[in-house]
Order: sequence, then C-alpha cells, then structure tokens
Amino acid sequence: MKNKPVIIVHGEPNSIFLEIFFKTIKYNKFKSPLILISSLKILKLQMKKLNFKININTIDHKNFKKNIIDNNSINLINVNYNQKNAFEKISGKSNSFIKNSFNIALNILQQGISHKFINGPISKKSFLKKNYLGITEYLTKKTNSKKTAMLIYNKNLSVCPITTHLPLKMVSKKITKDLIYEKVYLINNFYKKYKKIKPKIGKLIVFPSYLLHLVLPNKDKKRLILSANLVQKN
Repeated sequence: MKNKPVIIVHGEPNSIFLEIFFKTIKYNKFKSPLILISSLKILKLQMKKLNFKININTIDHKNFKKNIIDNNSINLINVNYNQKNAFEKISGKSNSFIKNSFNIALNILQQGISHKFINGPISKKSFLKKNYLGITEYLTKKTNSKKTAMLIYNKNLSVCPITTHLPLKMVSKKITKDLIYEKVYLINNFYKKYKKIKPKIGKLIVFPSYLLHLVLPNKDKKRLILSANLVQKN
C-alpha cells in the first residue's frame, strides 16, 4: 500500500458512529485506505436500517499481505457481536466487543502496519466504569505509555489541553511547569516526526471571570490564577 491505512475502531455498537461513518465515506474521498474494526452482523443491520449500500470487504488482520485493501468498499475486520436489532440500549453487554476491537487495533499499530488510529464513542459509564477518566487515559494504560498528549489536530491550528477529562475544580491542582513542558515536547516531536516541520507553539489560558465567580470556591480561584500566571510566564 502506498499510504498506510487508517484503523477505525467502531466503539460502542449502539452509538450513532456508523451513521456518521457512512455519510463520511459517501461524500468524501481518502488517499489512505480505511479499515473498520466492527461486527459484520451489526454493520449489516445498521446499513439496512439506515438504507446505506456498499460492498463489504472482510479482511484478515493476522495476514495483511493477503488482503486487497482500497476504498471501493468497507474494509472490515470482523469482531463477533450478537445483537438482534440494529440499535439497542447501551449497556455493559458490548464491553468485550469494544475491548477486543481495541486490542486488534493496538496490535496492528504495534506491528507498524499503520500509525493512524481513530475510535468511535464509548460509554464511560458502561465501559470505563470510573477506572479511567476517558479513552485517552485508557489507551495510555493499554500502550504502557508514560507520557501522552491529546492533540486536537488541524493543519492550520491544533490545540492540546494541558489536562484531560478532569472536573474544572481539579484542573488548577494538576497544572505544573513540568506538565506544560512535557506537552510542548511531545507536540514538537510529533510535528517533526510525522509532519516534517517545526511547529510554532503558543500558550493560551481561557480565564472567564464569571466562571470563577459562579463555580469555584476561593481556594480554587487562587490556584487557577497561579496556573494562569505560570502559563503566561513560561
């Protein structure tokens, strides 16, 4: 393959993700092949429900060299999941399906077949069960990564929050000088390695006074003010 594939984990099978995915591939063209990790049964049920027609190319993730992968069809890595209807109530029933999907995706990345990865929505209540703040933290643990950054990417302007998935009252307690340096270091390396450019990095803190007045107690206001000063100085 000229371009490495984009690995897409469906996530929660009863979310609206496939509807978005169908519309995306209908109205857009992609240079990189798209590989969806989902359930063949769920895919067919939701295609029928949403009146979307396209061929499905089931591929063997254990032997990529034998697969013909392009975007003329949905390239699917099937993960078995048994469900009668196209959409059902979100519950812990799908946890094994989601976990297996992530495991396959991470295995593909570890083999170097791709470095491009997208995941659909998951339920924090049903899947993460308060064990992780969000999927970023879940993937950090799964990949044994010591340092991570959430980069909301756009070719013109990208944004990286210093903290992720924290209640507002806890943010000021977590921001440190070392944490700011860590995020800058990771972002800089990302652009140099994958985009072959030296990025221009700025620091910004959104500091609405009405929010402090209405939401935070005095001790947290002081911590957030100190954090804002730290960002501005460094």
